Amino acid sequence: MQVTSTRVRLLRGKGIYAIASVTIDYELTINDIKVFRQGADFNLRFPNTENAKQNNQFSIHADEHIYKEIKAAVLRQIDSLL
Repeated sequence: MQVTSTRVRLLRGKGIYAIASVTIDYELTINDIKVFRQGADFNLRFPNTENAKQNNQFSIHADEHIYKEIKAAVLRQIDSLL
């Protein structure tokens, strides 16, 4: 699996640093990924079941490998915006 597209909207407030959308292999798009800044690091929170149902979306549970790939792609996009 490969991240083929990344879009980021910076918020920089109230705990959430940004909202991201990521497309994997040109086929699967994950919207509403929340990006939190914790010290010098960033963490991602994928749509969970409750919020996903309200927005007619699926819940996402990424394994460690794809989480790292998505996080790296999101951070590259954030760096390009700054």
